[in-house]
Amino acid sequence: MEDLLVKYVRNECNREEEQWVIGWLQNPDNEAYLRGLMRKQWNNPCVTDVDSPNWQRMWLDISQQTKHVPTEPELPLYRTVWQQVIRIAIWVTCIIALGFSIRLLRQAQLPADAVYQSGDKPYRHILLPDKSAVILRKNSTVKVSSDWSGPNRKIWLNGEAVVLVARQPLGFRLQIHTGNHVVTETQEARVYVNRKKQSSQVIVEEGTVNFILQKSGLLDKMKEYKLERGDMAEYNEGSTQLIRRHVKPSAYTSWTKEN
Repeated sequence: MEDLLVKYVRNECNREEEQWVIGWLQNPDNEAYLRGLMRKQWNNPCVTDVDSPNWQRMWLDISQQTKHVPTEPELPLYRTVWQQVIRIAIWVTCIIALGFSIRLLRQAQLPADAVYQSGDKPYRHILLPDKSAVILRKNSTVKVSSDWSGPNRKIWLNGEAVVLVARQPLGFRLQIHTGNHVVTETQEARVYVNRKKQSSQVIVEEGTVNFILQKSGLLDKMKEYKLERGDMAEYNEGSTQLIRRHVKPSAYTSWTKEN
């Protein structure tokens, strides 16, 4: 380093070396090294200028030069804050986009949803992937989602059925969709469901369920009602009328025990 400083004092440095020396001298951590050279020179006054430059004079000259070295202006605080916000927003957007891409790719690889019909038979027993079951009455249909890995496992019912929901893992729900705006979800229950035209009827035979009305508008709030054993909820999508009362479930499910 001393040789490079000597070259600088003698104007023998190229442009790159000159900028490096000035940057080195601007670093406070290097001041002790230069002061050590000064002290060494003071203790040995016999050293000629040819062998070693006057370090003290060089220090003063350099300090004057470095005052005129242009420095990068500091950005206003509001600009740095906005830059951080923009960076975070970009990262969040990328993560969300990646998540949606993975989800769409995964869904594209899944098989099609399965559709079951009872036809003219009095009823049909269908076993679901989580060991739940659907007992379809005559002329009824159920569509079963092919994706049961997520917390919301779904079936879509048209007609009349009894759904025996097996115990779900913690945080998971089985969702029974009837019509465009009615979802019945539960962790474990035995539920009678009847979907005809624009009317959805749900009766709890065992367990507890959430009867959910989903509005079509984005600003409309979703309404949710808790139903327990013997509770019935009936919703008409045409009139948007909801009827809730207590009934005897066996009066509606006795057909499952016939024959």
